[in-house]
Amino acid sequence: MLTAAMACAFGCVGTSAHAGEFSFGGKMFAEASHAEQSDHVAQTSSSDTDADLKRLYLDANSAFDSDWSAHFTADVNWLRGHRGADIWLRHLYLQRRFAGATIVRVGVADMPVMSLTSKWYGYRYVDPVGASLAKIDSSADWGVHATTHLAAGVDMAVSVVTGGGYKRPDTGRRAGGEALLSWQPGKHTVLALGGYDGQLAADDSAAHHLYHTARRVDLMVAYADETWRFGTRYSYASNWANLYSVRSDRLRNLSTWASVRVAPQWSLFARYDYTDSSVLIDPSRKARYANAGVEWQPAKRLRLALVFKHTAQERADDTIRSGNETGIWSEWSF
Repeated sequence: MLTAAMACAFGCVGTSAHAGEFSFGGKMFAEASHAEQSDHVAQTSSSDTDADLKRLYLDANSAFDSDWSAHFTADVNWLRGHRGADIWLRHLYLQRRFAGATIVRVGVADMPVMSLTSKWYGYRYVDPVGASLAKIDSSADWGVHATTHLAAGVDMAVSVVTGGGYKRPDTGRRAGGEALLSWQPGKHTVLALGGYDGQLAADDSAAHHLYHTARRVDLMVAYADETWRFGTRYSYASNWANLYSVRSDRLRNLSTWASVRVAPQWSLFARYDYTDSSVLIDPSRKARYANAGVEWQPAKRLRLALVFKHTAQERADDTIRSGNETGIWSEWSF
């Protein structure tokens, strides 16, 4: 299916290159690091030093005219311990611009909440924010996506999607929906309220009875200028991992980040995530994530960061698993 989609996308783009604007480019996230993992219950530990191709985006965009355009992105990664690369179709959509700054996309495209979060966070190439790490958010999905400008500084985005995500183009009993309302009181500040409701393309059958609906509410406030960048996102989710379970559960995640440019090519950054992993079933379960690093940007399209990361899973205030990782993370746009 991916091969056919790529051929179709490039075929369409190729025929329109003479009629309008065409662009091809991409972005690569890569890292080399030393990682250590500890199981404090079993009293075991492991470590390895390796490199990962975390993301390779290959983009093709074609504008048929001022209103119509087509967009394609292949998403490749090759992680340590995997025998081969994973290839996904991240973007394949037809876009229509309307009067009043309204844009409609049909196909697989970015989801509004994660797209806005990544934009203001600024260090997606190191790691996505906590809602993604906790698997209660999706960066892209198949469906219909619309954005519009409501008033001065106020924008709204709505996506009606399959719920399976771009890695699993599947449908369930009903579609999922995500909405986002954002307000920029000034050029450098944003406040946003978002949410999701759906069944994640789950199969409701005799073998897998569907008991719940996955829901999520998001609040975000962020600031970014030429020197400073900081913000926080809070997410409250229900039943993302319990659709087939009689018991209901909740998850809370808080991500907080900050960075400062200390010289034209140098920045310092840090982030902390805290997750209540099971509010109802096992409230003693917690997860923590933290990183800190220094970034060097020797060229406009290249970012390099020396980063230290720490993760921990806790139960009843005791650490049951933890990990430390130190290495070089990079983002290259072309």
